[in-house]
Amino acid sequence: MNSSFGERLKTLREEHKLTQRSLADALNLGYSTIAMYEGEKREPNYENLETIADYFNVDMNYLLGKSDIKNSYLTTSEENVHVSLPSPEPVRDIMIYGDISCGTGLFVDDAVVGHISVPVAMLPSKSGDYFAQYASGDSMVDAGINDGDLLIFEHTAAIDNGQIGCFCIDDNVAICKKFSRDGGNVYLLPANDKYAPIPVDPTNECFRILGKEVLKIGK
Repeated sequence: MNSSFGERLKTLREEHKLTQRSLADALNLGYSTIAMYEGEKREPNYENLETIADYFNVDMNYLLGKSDIKNSYLTTSEENVHVSLPSPEPVRDIMIYGDISCGTGLFVDDAVVGHISVPVAMLPSKSGDYFAQYASGDSMVDAGINDGDLLIFEHTAAIDNGQIGCFCIDDNVAICKKFSRDGGNVYLLPANDKYAPIPVDPTNECFRILGKEVLKIGK
């Protein structure tokens, strides 16, 4: 019975296979709030304590480390009855990088600008390696990609003809286009008649296929 609130919260979160960010999203709290709770740097107010207890279906006294009984309503006179709760939907925490250009190309800093928790069921593979970027520009509007949309890409160095991907055509310059190979010719195609196809020299050491688009989240 010596567990603290932070320890109990971390244990419950890990039992439910949640990241700090996904739990924060589920509780409508800031990511840093969960981190500070678990790090014993902040105490929850009554409202947040009640919200967390309700989410995990435990007594507040258990959450505060004052009792080892998770839920007194489910307790017999002799022992605590174990009840299997449905696990929250598993999610993947995906890093968001700087803007990707859907126009003429923007400089992309390697720095991570944020994270997003995406349900695993929405991704093509549980084991895939993913990254995200915000679309900038209107060159892909006819493909349903608008300025400000968040695009999820799966890391890959190979892409099929006609697939939309993330490409580097110069050092640290990334663009979102449709891949087209015609014999030995490679083009990155826009989805807007205002823009011309971009011819690519596959032997250019600066040209890289970074990933293929697997999910779009509208702004």
